Amino acid sequence: MKFLRYGLKGLNAVALAIALLWCVGLWCYQPISLITLCTILGAWVAVCRIRKKRPSHTSWWLWGLVSACILTYCCIPGPTPQQWQTPWAKEPQFEFSDNGHTLTIRNIRDFRYRTEDDYSPHYCTQSYDLNSITGVDFAECHWDGMEAICHTMLSFSFADGRHLVISPETRLPLGVEQNAIGGLYKRYGLLYVFGTEDDIFALRTNYRHEDLFLMPMKVSPSQARTMLLYLVAQQMHAAASHLPYNTVSHNCSTGIIRMFRHVAPSMPLIYNLLPIHNGSISRILFRHGAFHSLPHESYEDFRARSYLGYDLPSDNFSSVIRSRIAPAPSAP
Repeated sequence: MKFLRYGLKGLNAVALAIALLWCVGLWCYQPISLITLCTILGAWVAVCRIRKKRPSHTSWWLWGLVSACILTYCCIPGPTPQQWQTPWAKEPQFEFSDNGHTLTIRNIRDFRYRTEDDYSPHYCTQSYDLNSITGVDFAECHWDGMEAICHTMLSFSFADGRHLVISPETRLPLGVEQNAIGGLYKRYGLLYVFGTEDDIFALRTNYRHEDLFLMPMKVSPSQARTMLLYLVAQQMHAAASHLPYNTVSHNCSTGIIRMFRHVAPSMPLIYNLLPIHNGSISRILFRHGAFHSLPHESYEDFRARSYLGYDLPSDNFSSVIRSRIAPAPSAP
């Protein structure tokens, strides 16, 4: 019993230390939460003076402080700045017609780049026949040699040759820089960017020189349509509720990973935690048969074949990248 009691005390101390570190970040990134800190400290001092000694059960007071900070955090609204940074300035807008079979999207991002930071903003409006969806590609983007963390996107293909990329991204207010710690405290917005491959993909391969992998998913047209409509609903919800980005709970992967059960229903529920370590998503999907891979092809070979490389031709960009990932013809 003594061992168990000491073990529980140790766990409580570790959990409390982590919770208090989170509170320190909250006080730094959301100064309004300092009101909560001052209130709790004031109550503690008042009790000390009344009792003329320090109250016992200090950990209870600290857990009370943590609980009050969590409540304060929940009451802080998502960011609504006067101006967002240019890449995330406009939200996509949606309109359904033809009994829900046609989706018209306004503010599809299609920027023209000269360098990563030198570009001409451009948006377009496109209408899509939802019955003409032919497939979905999963895109995984790595930078600075990081393998455990990546940016995830989906690209929907249509029978007329068009491709629509959906990229859940951090929406930064003007003058604010992104960092992982700040992303825990409702500092940024969340925007599902609907854009062209010439913008979203080429920015990463041709100008940022990031490692982008494009992996065709084994989905039926009906499943692909369900996935697209789900992401439309996610963006509409994010816009209506001013949903903030969160490094852990609302990042570039949380919004799309739930859809993967449509293509890999055998995935254990534990994989819902993948957004915390989203560099493993493609490996798990491959293991559960969610990609169009060759017979007996290993994950390493499939991933190598899915790699796009850098500085790709801008003319017919979508055709070029798909020719790169197409299986080599077998020898006669």
